[in-house]
Amino acid sequence: MSYEVLARKWRPQQFEQVVGQEHVVQTLRRAIQTNRVAHAYLFVGPRGTGKTTMARLLAKALNCQKRGGNPDPCDTCDSCQAIVSGSDLDVIEMDAASNTQVEHVRELRDNVRYAPARGPYKIYIIDEVHMLSTGAFNALLKTLEEPPAHAKFLLATTDVHKVPVTILSRCQRFDLRRISLKEIVGRLQEISKAEKWKVSPEALLAIARGAEGGLRDAESALDQLIAFRGEKIEEADVLDVFGLVSWATITQLAAAILKGEAAEALQIVGDLDAGGRDLQRLLLELLVHFRNILIVRHAPKLTGSLDLTEAQRAGLQEQAELADGEKLLRIVDILTEAANQARMALSRRTVVEVALLKATRAASVVSLDELIAQIQALPAGDAAPSPPAEPSSSTAQVSEAPPRGRARPLSDADEFERLKQRWPAVLAAVTETAQLAAPYFKEAVPLRIEGERAILGFPAEFADYIKRVDNARARQAIVRALGHAVGRAIGVKYEALENGHSAPAQEAAAGEPPARPKAVITPSLRKALENDPVVLQTMEAFGATVMDIRE
Repeated sequence: MSYEVLARKWRPQQFEQVVGQEHVVQTLRRAIQTNRVAHAYLFVGPRGTGKTTMARLLAKALNCQKRGGNPDPCDTCDSCQAIVSGSDLDVIEMDAASNTQVEHVRELRDNVRYAPARGPYKIYIIDEVHMLSTGAFNALLKTLEEPPAHAKFLLATTDVHKVPVTILSRCQRFDLRRISLKEIVGRLQEISKAEKWKVSPEALLAIARGAEGGLRDAESALDQLIAFRGEKIEEADVLDVFGLVSWATITQLAAAILKGEAAEALQIVGDLDAGGRDLQRLLLELLVHFRNILIVRHAPKLTGSLDLTEAQRAGLQEQAELADGEKLLRIVDILTEAANQARMALSRRTVVEVALLKATRAASVVSLDELIAQIQALPAGDAAPSPPAEPSSSTAQVSEAPPRGRARPLSDADEFERLKQRWPAVLAAVTETAQLAAPYFKEAVPLRIEGERAILGFPAEFADYIKRVDNARARQAIVRALGHAVGRAIGVKYEALENGHSAPAQEAAAGEPPARPKAVITPSLRKALENDPVVLQTMEAFGATVMDIRE
């Protein structure tokens, strides 16, 4: 006798044996008891969750010869035995993937009018119904809407979005959910005990995690492991055969990310890749792990709904205390983007390593709330510079509000000399952080330092540049660069120069807007504008070239 795989050998033969689909079982049993069975049902759900099994159980119950008032089939009569073996003339199973054409449905439509050979109903089970062609669906419509009294249609699909609305409206729909980790482990334990196999709890848990909610996948994996290792299975066997990553390794990698230990994270990935682990799977499991941490941190009442053991929940609780919600969200975004990129990447390891480097940096970045708390904790004399003042509409100078007093070892003149020596470094730093503003600052010159401000001057012909650098990004870049140059926090003030001397702009006449100085396009500014990403994209899209640059 040929070997029968576990998925077929342990297929449920009674409604009570179905795992994880109680809502469907209860509805079907009640419909059979009250004689309210519809003429068409549609079973929707992921692979391996029991769609075809549910259809066969319903067919057995409807045509069972010894059922009486019991909604469950007897499994002993000729009809039940024939349905189990697939030889019953009144239960016709079609695979829509190999019977997609309209001719196949026309043949079904012609045969449906004939009475059943033995039982009360002629039942058609159409698996993967979404694979039917448009013409086949149209040919099925009328028969599905008004079938003969003896005909029942049981449809199953993994992709309900491809089923036409006209078909959906003619069926009662049941959505089968993914089977929980606990339920899959329980079923595998039952099978292992009956087959007298020794499978460790950790191995069963690893198999269930790899099945992703599909019981058939879990049973097939167990079948393969028995063929590989024999009647004794450990967790390491499961990880080796299917390229999975243990929960302990996922936890260790997540801890390295949260602590900002990039070297440790990369070492773990290198070891996993050398061991033949699936790095795409690693990203997905790591993503789920951080999602669970978010739930533990922000919705502790939902922790019980997670498919985890008590020890795993405790581990998540410890890691949830290592980072705030904002950092966790940044990490989840990074891992999600990496998981999408890894599907088509030539080198998945590179994608994973870059993602982990970004994630470790995201975990170590100080959040805004932490910065505010640090500033509030500073002594009054060490306060950071206050935000810049809004530019006045009647003056051409824009200033950065000074910070509060702070003891300094150098005089203003000494600091100004240091600033002049380091001015090229200031411009280089601004170029890195604010590329569009850098050409404007190259036309400025440091004039002096007055207490908590550095005074920068723009020649008269470049006075309009003051308005162009009056934005948050440019101001932040120049203040940071000036602070590095003089060795302390310092503000900034801009002045327009006339004949080499600082002078305020003339106020406009009452009711008239101030005159706008004409901007001068310097070579450095022209180069920056020509290399601007928006300009380059526009040129590429329209096949254009830069002819001239004007204000």
